[in-house]
Amino acid sequence: MLGKLIKHELRATSHTMLPIIGAMLLTAVMGNVCVRLANGHDLPAAVSLIVLLIMVLFFVGIFAIGLVTVYMMVRRFRDNLLRDEGYIMHTLPVSVHAQIWSKVLVSALWYALAAVTIVAAVVLLTFDAETVKVIGDLFKTLYDVFTQGEGHIAEIVVEFLAVLVLASVAMSLSFDAALSVGHAFAKHKMAASVAVYIGFLILGQIALSFAARLTVMTNFYGYLDAPYVDVYEFITYWRGICGAEAGLLVLEGAFCYGVTALFLKRRLNLE
Repeated sequence: MLGKLIKHELRATSHTMLPIIGAMLLTAVMGNVCVRLANGHDLPAAVSLIVLLIMVLFFVGIFAIGLVTVYMMVRRFRDNLLRDEGYIMHTLPVSVHAQIWSKVLVSALWYALAAVTIVAAVVLLTFDAETVKVIGDLFKTLYDVFTQGEGHIAEIVVEFLAVLVLASVAMSLSFDAALSVGHAFAKHKMAASVAVYIGFLILGQIALSFAARLTVMTNFYGYLDAPYVDVYEFITYWRGICGAEAGLLVLEGAFCYGVTALFLKRRLNLE
């Protein structure tokens, strides 16, 4: 049943997210054309204005796509489970856990795609023969490292991506938990949700501060200033940081998940 919920959620969110992603990439292509036109050419005033507007639209879009993605995912959770649609959703023959995971997994997917879209848009904006050469050299270097080296770079990349996935899931769960708690109030539900979310952020920063003191995080930043960096020591520090961050994200996700499930089961207020 979880698969069906995810499929439905993907279908519902893709109607909004895919056009936004497509528009961002199209704007990047248009921006690339504008950069080429403006490079060394004396353009008419009207054309120059159009070029300027497209470039402004691109940079606004870079910041907006992340905000729009967060807004859409938060709105989907709120409208489906905490408002009028909740009367239908909570009568389906599925558990609260399936409802939560369908939202969390789809949200994490769109967060990842939004990040990839931003990177791809920047590449498209600056794309030329030199960019192709740089990208080719980068992939060749990575291939040589992965095939001929001892795999340290591969470990760093995999661990970094794993932390990013955990961060996306934890972020989605923190939004859902804040909404679940805030909407348990009779009035000013969104204001209460924002206040709860700020409280979660403060708790998270406190936990991160303690973790930095108890792990290798503090030593790592001083280690980077050293005149000589030993790769094996670097990997040890890196693993310590990734392990500590992953542990914090798992704890944060578990806490937010428990809060969300508890309030959806015991304190649900659809009025």
